[in-house]
Amino acid sequence: MCFSFFSFAHKDTGITIQKDGKLKGLPAKYLPATFKVQNLTLQIADRKLLIPECISKFFAKSELSFSSSWYHTRSKLPPYFNIIAAFPAKNIEYTFMLNMDTLELIKAYSFPYKMDIAGIRYSMEPIGLSSDCIKSIKGG
Repeated sequence: MCFSFFSFAHKDTGITIQKDGKLKGLPAKYLPATFKVQNLTLQIADRKLLIPECISKFFAKSELSFSSSWYHTRSKLPPYFNIIAAFPAKNIEYTFMLNMDTLELIKAYSFPYKMDIAGIRYSMEPIGLSSDCIKSIKGG
């Protein structure tokens, strides 16, 4: 008897930021794409979002990075863009997942910074955000 198991893991695409704030790695549909660190403004295509203080407070003194997925099955998630604030010395990472078509918050969570892929699923903790904060995260 022979058993065969296939595992289809999804991996986000890393997005890089240039000195002028341009985000590299997104498809043409989502351009122009920029993240302005000075005023914490994200632009994806024709949408702009000023990151509110209730979210930006998680960015202070962090190592910011970005990832995205637009090529996965849309049955569970729309195309999304992650803003990741890492604190390696504290072994914690905060991720804010935004819908790339609307720039609305999908979810926000934290997990240990140093962890293997298998452990992430069981270590994700939702970040408690007020309803006013969640309402303020709408791209215009």
